Amino acid sequence: MHCEQAPEMLDVTGEIVRALVLYSVAEFQAGHVRTIRVDARDRSFTVADDGRGHAIERTVGGAPYLEFVYTHLAYPFASGQNAPIQLQAIGISLANKLCAELSVTARKPTATLVVSFQNGLRVSEALANVVSEVTGNTISGVVNPQLQSAEADTDGLHQWLIRVLTASAGLRMVFNGVELRAPANEPA
Repeated sequence: MHCEQAPEMLDVTGEIVRALVLYSVAEFQAGHVRTIRVDARDRSFTVADDGRGHAIERTVGGAPYLEFVYTHLAYPFASGQNAPIQLQAIGISLANKLCAELSVTARKPTATLVVSFQNGLRVSEALANVVSEVTGNTISGVVNPQLQSAEADTDGLHQWLIRVLTASAGLRMVFNGVELRAPANEPA
């Protein structure tokens, strides 16, 4: 008799967090981010940075930028057009499709835009014209329970964030409320 072992469930929460952190790290490498804050518990996550923040007044293909990059999974492949946005939007829209709920907050010096999605579709948008010294993005979500029934692998995520921090001198990283430290180099 042949027994098959059940395949291991993918840690969708962890994968989404990794993708979002890498977008923030790219902003760090470009000189725009100093701190990345990550929270991950169960199927919920938040990734926040103090970078430039998403564009809030830009439109793409006649749609507001945030709505476009978070909902157009097939763009530019299905459009036959040259891409006026970076291909990272494909990853962002995929993350949105995997979430039961997603909230994106883009903070600029003179305005904050919050866009909320449910099951991949935009359900609300609020723009507040407020002066703020803090800029950047905060992306929070809950992974669809049909895609992940187990809790996020926070130990694995913690170790991955330490490796990212180790490779990113000068970056500040906070995970589940605790500031992470890169390991000190051992003398040879």
